Amino acid sequence: MQVFTFFCVEPDGSVPRFDVTPCPDDHAARRRAEELVGVHRGCDTVEVWRGATRLFEVTSAQRAAA
Repeated sequence: MQVFTFFCVEPDGSVPRFDVTPCPDDHAARRRAEELVGVHRGCDTVEVWRGATRLFEVTSAQRAAA
């Protein structure tokens, strides 16, 4: 398992919440980010990090299109 950090970014660029979750791989981390962007009100984007490396982001628009 790898530990991923999920930062919930609001439209003004602030990050009022984050989540640290172990996931087996990047695909599972993407699914977790999709869950988070749908759960938190005002969270337009979830940035996904592994350690000091930013891997990708999931936006509410991407989630709606999926």
